[in-house]
Amino acid sequence: MQTDNAKQGSVLKKIAGWTFSAFAAWAITKIFDSYYDLSLFSSAYAAVGEWLGQTIPVQQWLFWLVFGAAPLAIALGLWSYWDRRLVVAVAKAEEEKAYKSARDSVEKAKTASKESEVAKQELKVMRKKLEAIDSELAAANAKIADLQTPKVQPLNEQQRLVLAAIAYYDNTDEECYVKSLSQRIKLTMVETEGAVDVLLKRNLVADFYANTGRGVFLSPDGRAYVLSPDFDMSHLPL
Repeated sequence: MQTDNAKQGSVLKKIAGWTFSAFAAWAITKIFDSYYDLSLFSSAYAAVGEWLGQTIPVQQWLFWLVFGAAPLAIALGLWSYWDRRLVVAVAKAEEEKAYKSARDSVEKAKTASKESEVAKQELKVMRKKLEAIDSELAAANAKIADLQTPKVQPLNEQQRLVLAAIAYYDNTDEECYVKSLSQRIKLTMVETEGAVDVLLKRNLVADFYANTGRGVFLSPDGRAYVLSPDFDMSHLPL
């Protein structure tokens, strides 16, 4: 609205300028309409000289000053005042527009900041979920690896008895044959052979063959096993 008023003031100025220009052009046309007749200028000069030679009373000067120059000055002052107000109004409108644009930009920046903060929080939640999933996956892989790895079963009573008897033979520097070993510890040949096979598989004993049959003796791992504090030989019936 204020911008439209400023445009209208500018249009009025243009119309006044065009009107003055048209009047001046008409006067000049009339003056030169006599094809440069100098008598026209002579009569004009004479009229001007006669008017300048007249004595004008002070009251008449005051009359023209009050009723001629004063209204003109007032009109020019009002015109200048309204023109100035239009300029100020336009400037204020532009300023308000700039302020509004700045406020909108600030609001957009705040909205973008809030959205960014929400996105960060969502990323943190997703990261925690992924970490929990990774932990569960690692635990599952560990459990699968544990299930796939064959477990070393502890020696049963018969296997410990056979191993202790073989250690006794090594201590007395006697050759240990499976047949005589089964008779000494009072186990059947099948039970003794089975226990020897398990100990051989676990690398606790080594075997050899002679004319009298299969013999066995402690391996380095077997000696370390029977020398450990956890191994009990007190139950050996020898």
